[in-house]
Amino acid sequence: MINSVNINGFNNEIAIISLAGRFPEAKYLDSFWQNLRDGVESISRLTDEELINSGVSLDLLNNPNYVKANAVLSDIELFDANFFAYSAKEAELIDPQQRLFLELAWEAIEKAGYDPHTYNGLIGVYAGVGMNRYLVNNLYPHHQLLETVDPLQLTISNDKDFLPTRVAYKLNLTGTAVNVQTACSTSLVAVHLACQSLLNCECDMALAGGVTLSIPQKIGYLHQEGMILSPDGHCRAFDAKAQGTIASSGAGIVVLKRLKDAIADRDHIHAIIKGSAINNDGAMKVGFTAPSVSGQAAVIGEAQAIAGVDAETISYIEAHGTATPLGDPIEIAALTQAFNQSTDKKGFCAIGSLKTNLGHLDTAAGVAGLIKTVLALQHQMLPPSLHFETPNPKIDFANSPFYVNTTLTEWKTNNTPRRAGVSSFGIGGTNAHVILEEAPVFEQGSREGSAVLGVPPRSNCRRAGEQGRNYQLLVLSAKTASALEQATANLITHLKEHPELNLSDVAYTLNSGRRGFNYRRMLICQDLEDAVKTLSSLEAQQVFSNYTEITERSVVFMFPGQGSQYVNMAREIYETETVFKEQIDYCSEVLKPLLGLDLRHILYPSEEKIHEASKQLQQTAVAQPAIFVIEYALAKLWQSYGVEPQAAIGHSIGEYVAATLAEVFSLEDVLSLVAARGQMMQQLPTGAMLSIPLPADKIKSQLGQELSVAAINQPSQCVVSGSTAAVDTLQNQLAAQGIECRQLHTSHAFHSQMMEPILKAFAERVKKVTLNPPKLPYISNLTGTWITVTQATNPDYYAQHLRSTVLFAQGVEKLLATPEQVLLEVGPGHTLTTLVKRHPDKAAAQTVLTSVRHPQEKQSDNHVLFTTLGQLWLAGVNIDWFGFYSHQEHYRLPLPTYPFERQRYWIDPPQKTAWGQLQALPTPSQLWTSLVQGGQNQANTKNAELNELTYQENRQWLNRLCTAYINSAFRQLGAFSNVEEKYSLENLLVQCHISPRYQQLFSRWLQILVEQGQLQEQEGLFTGLRPCSQDYINEHLEEVRARFATSSLVDLDLVQRCGENLAAIVVEQEPLEIFNELVYQKGNNGSHSESPLNTYYNSILHSSLEQVVKLLPLPQASASAAFSIKSRLEQNNQKSEISLQKKPDIFQPEKLSALHSRPDLPNSYVAPRNEIEQKIADIWEELLGIKQVGIHDNFFKLGGDSLIAVQVLSRIRNIFSIRLSVANLFESPTIAEIAPKLEKQIDPDTNFSAGEREEITI
Repeated sequence: MINSVNINGFNNEIAIISLAGRFPEAKYLDSFWQNLRDGVESISRLTDEELINSGVSLDLLNNPNYVKANAVLSDIELFDANFFAYSAKEAELIDPQQRLFLELAWEAIEKAGYDPHTYNGLIGVYAGVGMNRYLVNNLYPHHQLLETVDPLQLTISNDKDFLPTRVAYKLNLTGTAVNVQTACSTSLVAVHLACQSLLNCECDMALAGGVTLSIPQKIGYLHQEGMILSPDGHCRAFDAKAQGTIASSGAGIVVLKRLKDAIADRDHIHAIIKGSAINNDGAMKVGFTAPSVSGQAAVIGEAQAIAGVDAETISYIEAHGTATPLGDPIEIAALTQAFNQSTDKKGFCAIGSLKTNLGHLDTAAGVAGLIKTVLALQHQMLPPSLHFETPNPKIDFANSPFYVNTTLTEWKTNNTPRRAGVSSFGIGGTNAHVILEEAPVFEQGSREGSAVLGVPPRSNCRRAGEQGRNYQLLVLSAKTASALEQATANLITHLKEHPELNLSDVAYTLNSGRRGFNYRRMLICQDLEDAVKTLSSLEAQQVFSNYTEITERSVVFMFPGQGSQYVNMAREIYETETVFKEQIDYCSEVLKPLLGLDLRHILYPSEEKIHEASKQLQQTAVAQPAIFVIEYALAKLWQSYGVEPQAAIGHSIGEYVAATLAEVFSLEDVLSLVAARGQMMQQLPTGAMLSIPLPADKIKSQLGQELSVAAINQPSQCVVSGSTAAVDTLQNQLAAQGIECRQLHTSHAFHSQMMEPILKAFAERVKKVTLNPPKLPYISNLTGTWITVTQATNPDYYAQHLRSTVLFAQGVEKLLATPEQVLLEVGPGHTLTTLVKRHPDKAAAQTVLTSVRHPQEKQSDNHVLFTTLGQLWLAGVNIDWFGFYSHQEHYRLPLPTYPFERQRYWIDPPQKTAWGQLQALPTPSQLWTSLVQGGQNQANTKNAELNELTYQENRQWLNRLCTAYINSAFRQLGAFSNVEEKYSLENLLVQCHISPRYQQLFSRWLQILVEQGQLQEQEGLFTGLRPCSQDYINEHLEEVRARFATSSLVDLDLVQRCGENLAAIVVEQEPLEIFNELVYQKGNNGSHSESPLNTYYNSILHSSLEQVVKLLPLPQASASAAFSIKSRLEQNNQKSEISLQKKPDIFQPEKLSALHSRPDLPNSYVAPRNEIEQKIADIWEELLGIKQVGIHDNFFKLGGDSLIAVQVLSRIRNIFSIRLSVANLFESPTIAEIAPKLEKQIDPDTNFSAGEREEITI
């Protein structure tokens, strides 16, 4: 649906309503602006060590033309995969550029104050991405990895085409999603296309931007004379010394909207795009990569014409500014030519280039320059363009409108809005230019908020803070408990830093502009100071937190009966909530001629008439219509907040409200019935009602003719009704038995035989109105179960309802059978809430809430109402926040966005080692082949099966043993002696006296302990090393020896010797050559390597040993190297070497990507219980990249999708020789559910007992 707002004068202008970006030395735009205004050059000078670690060769490093500089973007290897529902394995495969852009897209849309799931419009995305260097540098060299990854998955994860559609999918954007690729001008062209899409009404909001990452980050470049890259790592735009720029990394996004819509929706407008244009140079230039004066001048002139502004009113140009001797003069010449079309003024327009700060961001360059300029407009300051001293002699600044702005300068204006132009020119000739104007001048989110550019306020709308709501409800949510705490802390900081904000605007933005996740928090506060104080203390009476797995929980409305009413009930709600007031007013007007009074004068009397009104409200003729009106108005108010009941129950007169919501009655008809019902009852003789703490069946024998059971409110409590004398007598009798009873404050004996005189007359009165089948299920008081169509449409039912026992307890029992429902009392007080909470069938976790305070409570009505609204949201009820705020005017504010919990998802490029790559493991078929080649004519099927089925289990035992040795080494070194203290890597290196040559190895061991769950790491600090006894190590060593009894123990001796001396190695007390000697001595003994099966086992040992000794310094020969040599020795010159070219699915000798921690799931971890479950878990762990997959973990909540599901099923088919469909996994998404399906299909003959072996002749 396309929104359309007619606001004259804004039809072709676009509002920028949000900005997001990540740039070198600037994780946030606040620090980005700070760097700009301070003239910071964010180019890193790289050390030789950093360059060598990045793989730069010594020859290149020593080349005099090699420039050791780069613009480094921090933490590109980090990503919040769990938030975006990616498995760890898939996250590691996705182009980091696309991951970064995805996070920024979420941040940008949240900063705009919108949740795409609730936005009533189309949101588009236009974006481009730079060359995927991660695929080329990190993934492609891993041939084994590529063989295990589905080609389609690899393509989708890395192809540039999927950037905008990935964002659209993950953010639920249903507008246009277009990939843009025009080289350096990509992101500004994306902005232009997004503007056109908005103006053509293809979408109502659009994200536009670009991203580029240089990988590896810490490398320099080879300068070539006459090319674009600078010889010294500095970009000197427009200067005589300019010789080029430097490659950079970064990303930026802007959120755009038609200006007229942004104003009408009271968005936070950062700046206005007055006009934009794109074109191409064509062939009118010296070469494909060369710029063109005519092409650039044309696009700038066209943008100015579309914007409808004179060049003289533009006071700043953010130039393309690559600082090349050819490019700079052409750009100034083109700008001058364009400006001279409408002005001959000189030197009035400042010019600058972001590339002097950051270098060239390639596909992100245009949007980065746009964001810089928007920030300058907002701060009304022109940041300096760096490294400009002497003008390029080919640039005639004196006869141009321009001067280079070299210092931080106040951006002054001459009674016109501040305006700027932003240029971006791509290699190949696609040019883009955008004209910006500062945002309209009006208060957004201030305490004194005023009208917006003359736009009249919405009808019946009141500016928040000018009237009613004296309390505000703020909600926060996250996908994890820790993220919720961080979100809370971020909000506290922001509110402290911005005391000028209007709290109601803060609440509106948080509540309506954020997605609701499972971990939730809400608070009630009155002002910013109160909000900060309350959030900081998490005071239990004002802040509530909850985890809810259900995000669309159903609600049951409960309507209380007579006796709950009191004067001024919900008065504050009447004064502040428009929907409630409208319903009260309408019903009161309808009832005026029927009651002969204005109900509002009794409900909400003046101070001096409260006593009189209270007496009138006790009269049944007034009380019943008053209760109905209050409850009906409250129900409509809840519905306006989006709280729609899925069922209802009423107590006596309350059932009429339920029936009205179910459309059994029209509102006018039911008001006449309720009035008549009350008046008829009022005319009857007075009576009394007695609450008795006994079951009804135990009291009936004492009732006699004058008393009736009026209501069964609880299984162990009932209400008796009858004449006053009879009730008094019964009360005295029960008191004598020690049973304390309480008379209710009523005027008549409702639901007793004293009602019988009016039954026929009331039935006749009901016959005069239309009765319709109910459209909402509700509980009947007569039956204690669901109302039937026959009952609801029978006039006699309502007569019997007036007389018969109210079976409320039975009705509640019916409702409590569905414990996930929330029961909401919609009426004054909490009578029904108390009854439900005392019901024996109520589950402890079931939520029961009230709407209005009890008359004896002194709380604010709004406080109670908003607390309940917040608690409904906490419980998972879907709230219509736009309905909640529909009668008030609020501004969206840029507030803190989701606190992503980024982890390292990164596959490092292969390390260039002295000993080469690890040998792959043989497949069973290759084992058979090698056996034949070795002259054996028979083999044992059991052994071949064992290799495949027990490989992972045996390797896990070895890994645990090696990890235990590492743990023991840290204790021998005295690390983590203080269990409470947190240690940095630097501190540990010093404390443990680690030799410099082994510091990288030491660091790797720390990571292994973290990965194996034996050590905790947070923000680079380590703590909590788990205890590991020598007994534990010995037990594991013996188990490993037993498991490898059929193979030589030579290599296990090596593992033991190496493991026991790790501490000595890293402080250089034990030369590593000792281990080499041990390997060579035993490795040359032919008896240990005659069997191909032994070679197979040795390759397993190799991979575990490699965990212990990997990353040793290259000059040092390693046990791993020696072991590789030994494994390849030919024995007796007759045995063939096992040369393996392809890594099979089930064997994984080298983990190219680390297994990541199990994500935060609602269910607890339960380990596999049998071999089949373990095998499935192993497959999931490998394909999802997660360690410790439990049998009740949902495959899709772990990050699985249909593509990964296909790979899972392929593995299952290969191992178990059975066929399952993807549909099976969707139907049974946990191991516990899918394993039985496998068990039914597996041939029992494939499982051999210990003594059974099948001989196969070859």
